[in-house]
Amino acid sequence: MKNLLIIIVIIMSTNLVFSQSGWKRKEAVEPPMQLFQSTDVFDLPTAETLQKGDIYFSLTHKFVTPVSEGVNELFGFDGSVVMRIALGYAFTDDLLMKLGRSNYQGNYDLSFKYKTLEIKSDDFPIIVTLNAGISYNSKSSPEPEQTSKLYQYYGNLIINSMIYDKIGIGLLPSILVNSNPYYPENINSIVLGAYLQYSFSNSLSVFAEAYPTLNGWRHNYDGYNLGVDLNTGGHFFKFVIGNNIYTNPNGVMTGAADKFESGDLHIGFMIIRNL
Repeated sequence: MKNLLIIIVIIMSTNLVFSQSGWKRKEAVEPPMQLFQSTDVFDLPTAETLQKGDIYFSLTHKFVTPVSEGVNELFGFDGSVVMRIALGYAFTDDLLMKLGRSNYQGNYDLSFKYKTLEIKSDDFPIIVTLNAGISYNSKSSPEPEQTSKLYQYYGNLIINSMIYDKIGIGLLPSILVNSNPYYPENINSIVLGAYLQYSFSNSLSVFAEAYPTLNGWRHNYDGYNLGVDLNTGGHFFKFVIGNNIYTNPNGVMTGAADKFESGDLHIGFMIIRNL
């Protein structure tokens, strides 16, 4: 019996020694910095991406008839819409791909967003992301003589920050290559996107967007939006009023046909679901 107890003690002591020598504390995984809840404000993208393996879905509508038409046109709701549907996939925590289709000129767009820099700060945190894409106008009317003019290319340098933990700030120096497919020669546009978003809570915020053209071709006026963002925890519901009716990225970057100050504004909404 005494020998048996000695053997049991030796076995237990040996197991304890080996288990302690192989034990290591797991390193704490620091969550990625997040300044905006959504990957998009409305027309303009934020610097946010998704977690690896996540799927993105969005549906955007803008009503062509302006609100100024009044009750006879139900403030624009009786008119036609320009819509876009988009799907996305996060290859990594920092790389998000999106594929969209708009009924405006049968436009397809493919983009890649890559998060390149995070600067953590209690006062002025910064996230920098690169976004680049290509658009194809499958139903361009009239069709340009050169089929290469059906393609447009764009790039955004997205710089986001936040102050007072409530006010999100975004700047987007951007370029659109072949901004007017109907010009005989290639013409490009330089656009400076900007936005502010104020969060009342995790579920309610308001925002303003602007994307003036600094150089190159545009429609008659620069684009502006005012909107509301509702976050239900599973969906983002965004409602906007602005002077731009386009929903695809290259259309947004070409400006608006209507003047914001004139009151010829259009209602739009956007639904985003991340899976």
